[in-house]
Amino acid sequence: MLRRAIDKGVSKERLARAFNVNLSTINSRINLLHGICPKAVELLQDHKFTPDVTRHLRKMKAARQIEAVELMIAANMITAAHADALLKATPPEQRTDYKPPQPEQPKGDPLEQIVKLERAMSQVQEKYKHAEENYGSELLNLVVAKGYLKKLMENEAVRSYVARHAFEILEQFELVLNTVSMEEAVEQAEREEGPSGSESVAWTHPKHDDSRAASDPGMDGQLG
Repeated sequence: MLRRAIDKGVSKERLARAFNVNLSTINSRINLLHGICPKAVELLQDHKFTPDVTRHLRKMKAARQIEAVELMIAANMITAAHADALLKATPPEQRTDYKPPQPEQPKGDPLEQIVKLERAMSQVQEKYKHAEENYGSELLNLVVAKGYLKKLMENEAVRSYVARHAFEILEQFELVLNTVSMEEAVEQAEREEGPSGSESVAWTHPKHDDSRAASDPGMDGQLG
């Protein structure tokens, strides 16, 4: 009725004075059916309901609005609570406030990731180059330190004193003494493999052992 009166040229202020209400009430009544599909409005026009009913209906798509209004009319209960219950039972794809999940966006610009990777690789190369350049001097310092600490720890009086008064320092000294450089590790491996390797050579070449061949008559026959 208000909408028809306004469409005929009656001002909102005049309607507010006529119904003895403030202008905001007139505006809310005019916008009561805003966002409601024409079919649902037609079904509601002969029924009384509060603005909260249409507030829930606006969150439904047109087909679901019509269905919800028909269900409320059939139950003779056009209330905000009933409309809210129907809204909650509405499938997501039939709601106007439903936002489908967005596809996962790639994390960052691929070109930017490549630049970061190249920068990180450059930093690793610089650190490697620095370590390579300083390896010789650091190895020399380690050898000197190990030699000094070895002599120091061989002194039982010094070792006993450090063990009693600063055991954590003794642990650090022993850590240095047990440190093996790359060259030492290679030499140690060669020493460990040396005896077995020489035995293997002697076994695979028995004819080179002249003393053994001379003392064993059977060997003379085989060599002959």
